[in-house]
Amino acid sequence: MTFLGSLGFTTPWFLAALASLPVLWYLLRISPPQPRRIPFPPLRILRALTQREETPARTPPWLLLLRLVIATLVIVALSGPVLNPEASLAGGGPVVLVVDDGWAAAPDWTARVQAVDSLIERAERSQRPVVLLGTAPRAGPPEPISLHSPGEARRMLRALRPLPWNTDRAALAQRIAKANLPTGADVFWVCDGLKDGGAIPLGEALRALGGVHVMVAPATVLGLSRPQVDRRTLTARVVRATAGMPQGVEVLAATRKGLVLGRAVARFGAGDHAALAAFDLPAEARNQVARLSLAQGGSAGGVVLLDETSAWRVVGLVAEGDLEQDQPLLSTAFYLDRALSPFADMTKGDLESLLQRQLSVLVLADVGHVPQVEADRIAAWVRDGGVLVRFAGPRLAQAQADGGAPDPLLPVPLRQGDRALGGALSWEKPAHLAPFDPASPFAGLTIPPDVVVKRQVLAEPGPELSERTWARLTDGTPLVTGMRQGDGWIVLFHVTANVDWSNLPMSGLFVEMLRRLVDLG
Repeated sequence: MTFLGSLGFTTPWFLAALASLPVLWYLLRISPPQPRRIPFPPLRILRALTQREETPARTPPWLLLLRLVIATLVIVALSGPVLNPEASLAGGGPVVLVVDDGWAAAPDWTARVQAVDSLIERAERSQRPVVLLGTAPRAGPPEPISLHSPGEARRMLRALRPLPWNTDRAALAQRIAKANLPTGADVFWVCDGLKDGGAIPLGEALRALGGVHVMVAPATVLGLSRPQVDRRTLTARVVRATAGMPQGVEVLAATRKGLVLGRAVARFGAGDHAALAAFDLPAEARNQVARLSLAQGGSAGGVVLLDETSAWRVVGLVAEGDLEQDQPLLSTAFYLDRALSPFADMTKGDLESLLQRQLSVLVLADVGHVPQVEADRIAAWVRDGGVLVRFAGPRLAQAQADGGAPDPLLPVPLRQGDRALGGALSWEKPAHLAPFDPASPFAGLTIPPDVVVKRQVLAEPGPELSERTWARLTDGTPLVTGMRQGDGWIVLFHVTANVDWSNLPMSGLFVEMLRRLVDLG
């Protein structure tokens, strides 16, 4: 019931008690009788005392008015006053409430709940049943759609939570069509503002029940797409559903334990749907980033988890005698840097300094004898998950010719010296590569027909040579061998990392082979 414009009452019949105000006024104005005077001689001494409190003959007007006002307010409060009640909803059917409760609803979920709760309250005043539905799919078979009392709907609303996946409006439309709900309903759809193929079927299914009121959330829906990782930066891409005014969005980069390593701001221009936030972090710190998230307005769509494929590998290079600074095409570091730099962070130095860094791959290019202390450190690093990649060359071949104890940092024992293919003193011609075995890490790579090998170090035949051979020449001799060592790998290219023994380092196949090896780290 509505009175006085926007003021209404849930129990207006209680206002009839206002008719009793005249009786209450009469009772309140009655004063108590005068006290009876009885002389008591011993109390003469008290006659001289001044009487501080006197009982009035009648109740003062201001006190009488105050009591009447209090009584009126009590009556009005018991009648359940409501400001702007909108006491009745059009139609006499149920009130159908549809809430988009997917990942996009998380930032302003409290406001959605308040809006739906006010609609349930309006249905409760009109004593109409309520249907509360979420558009995000749940695990298990869906519950049947049924009518509920406003109190039950309010309890269902309290249990409703935004789910970390997309909505399925088309499936809900099919469920509504099969539910046989009564028509003449008032339908309210609290929409997240995202468009998908199920919006139209759901709208048609709701219009079949009655008048539809769409309530679009005013908040801007933000999300993160998969970041880009290059040699220097980690770049997050922030997207928003609606293009609006210029906006700055802060993105956090954190480790698996929640430690924030960096903050970056993506700045949207007017009308932009996407913006980039770049993190300038050292390679070691960048590889520890496991989570990118929005600082504000976060939801499941505002979080990206990074795995090992997003890590930027750190590759250390040790190349003995690599002094061709004025002739870079003769340098092993030149070809390795060109091959690895698109997807790894190359650093060159001695073993002592490199082993102090968090390396994924360690490359030894034509390194002969490795001191025992450093060899033990490298072996322990490999067992912890590192990948050791060695390249042959004159120094490694000479180390094998000198004899001594077997090198523990080689995947297979090597013969003394090396093998020359082609040249004036050789009957053999340069050899080509054979197709990779299906079990090889290089399986599936295309072998250019112009790649040839002119010289190589040979592996000593043994029972484990076949399973440790990852690439071979057409005559069957191993070109690349590797073995598992703890959690890591030891790999040997039986040719040099420059073009002295083969033109493999000049081919695209060399880049793809190194990429596969770096991914093992």
